[in-house]
Amino acid sequence: MDSRVIKLTPAAQKYGNLSISSCGKDFFPPDIFGASSQKAGLGVQITLKADGLPEPVKTDIPTHNKTGKPRWLFRERAWAKKFVKIHKLNTRDTIVITRIAPRKYLITPNGTGIAPRKYLITPDIGDSDLITLERAARIVGKTPHNIRDYIQRGRINKYDPIGNRISKARNGQLRVSLKELRDFLNLLEQDRQKHHCAGLHKELGFYGLPEYERTKHVHLHTFSLNFNVPSGGKPSP
Repeated sequence: MDSRVIKLTPAAQKYGNLSISSCGKDFFPPDIFGASSQKAGLGVQITLKADGLPEPVKTDIPTHNKTGKPRWLFRERAWAKKFVKIHKLNTRDTIVITRIAPRKYLITPNGTGIAPRKYLITPDIGDSDLITLERAARIVGKTPHNIRDYIQRGRINKYDPIGNRISKARNGQLRVSLKELRDFLNLLEQDRQKHHCAGLHKELGFYGLPEYERTKHVHLHTFSLNFNVPSGGKPSP
């Protein structure tokens, strides 16, 4: 699959204008370029699947009225503002556009911009259950380290954004199946209830709290004692 990395500009945040000139003409079908306005005529549209948005987007690329040259932005732009907002992206971030079929493209963050502690989880309605590690951790009450451990131990699979099982993911492209993760955690919970919780009050283990809340950093400090030692005598505390 061919892909391009796009740098965000202030216009992307404000208007949804993605500057796609760096993609080049060869990255898109030759018939995608339409007239300068919808009324004057559209090009043959492509489908954009933006990570985190429930519906795909149909769009073409407009051209300049006088020169006929590409304007190098997608005609449909409202989705781009939502995409930037959902993933908390700014002008220092980049996104990846991947061609997954001749007329279908996947758009994902380039591994940046998401602040896991502040990220609002809104599972995609009617969409695939493939999500990032950070989203998975917040949904199931674990930490990203926990999820990576499950992957390394072979308990859950590793996927790319379009659902292919992979052994190694590029930066920002790793996904896990929420259903797969929940099924595994249900098995763990059944085992815990069977072997560890017989007659034990659940609050003793803080099991009602998400793991990211009950996992704390413990700092050990040295404890010093002052001793008064009389001349020729034994030390007394």
